[in-house]
Amino acid sequence: MLQHERVEIIARKLKQQSSVRVTDLSRELGVSESTIRRDITEMAKEGQLKKVFGGAVAPMPVQDQRMVNTTSRAMAEKEVLRAEEKTEVAAYAAELIREGDLVYIDAGTTTGSMIDHITCADATYVTNGVRHAMRLAARGLRTYLLSGRVKTKTEAVIGYDAVGSLGKYHFNKCFIGTDGIDEECGLTTADIDESMVKTEAIARSGEVYILADSSKFGLVASVTFAPLDAGTVITDQLPDPAYRTKAKVMELRGSGTE
Repeated sequence: MLQHERVEIIARKLKQQSSVRVTDLSRELGVSESTIRRDITEMAKEGQLKKVFGGAVAPMPVQDQRMVNTTSRAMAEKEVLRAEEKTEVAAYAAELIREGDLVYIDAGTTTGSMIDHITCADATYVTNGVRHAMRLAARGLRTYLLSGRVKTKTEAVIGYDAVGSLGKYHFNKCFIGTDGIDEECGLTTADIDESMVKTEAIARSGEVYILADSSKFGLVASVTFAPLDAGTVITDQLPDPAYRTKAKVMELRGSGTE
C-alpha cells in the first residue's frame, strides 16, 4: 500500500473516531509500526493531526486548540502557580491516609503540598520525590525513596530502575500528579521516564488519586501514563462537567463526586 493511501485512511479514521492507535493501524494496514509512525509524523507536520503517545488525535479548530505541555517546568517555578488551589487539593488528599496504610506519593508540587497536611504518623510512605522524602523523614514519618536516575529539574527519581524498585510494593493508596487531563488523551505528563513510574505506581495501588488543580483540564502533555478512569481525580473545581462521564471526580468547590 502506498503512503498516500495510508494517509487517506488515517485521515478518514480520524474524522470518524477522533483518535487512532499505531498498533491498530499497523495491524489493519499490514505495515510496520515504524512506518505508521513516519506517516503520522508527516501528517502532523502538515497539520492534519496531533501526535500523542501511541497514536494521534484529530486536530481542532485554532480557536479551540488545547494547550500542549512539551517540557517539564522546574519545581521552583511550578510551586508558585495556582498555589492556593494546589494547597486545597493537597490538604483534602492528606486526610484520606489511614493508620497502617502503605502510601505512594508521586513527585510534583501538588503531591508535595500534601506533606504539610499529613496527620497520620502510623503509615509508611514511599516516594520518587527527592525533596518529598527529605520532608517526610524530617517529620519523623517512615519513609522510603525509590532508586533510579534523578531528574534535577523536577527533583524526581525516574526511569527503568525506579520502575523496578516499585516491584516489591503493593500500595493501599497512591497520590499522583499530572501535567494534563484530557477526554481523549487521558492523563499525561511531559517526560516518558516519569510516565513509566506513574503508570507502575498506579498499577500497584488499591486506591488511586490523581491530584490536579482546575487549570490541568483540557491540557495534553507528551505522554499518556493512564486513562481518565484510572482513579479518582481530586480538583478544586471542574471546568467542564463532561469529564464526569469518563472519570470519577471529587470537586472540592463544586457538587462533589458522581
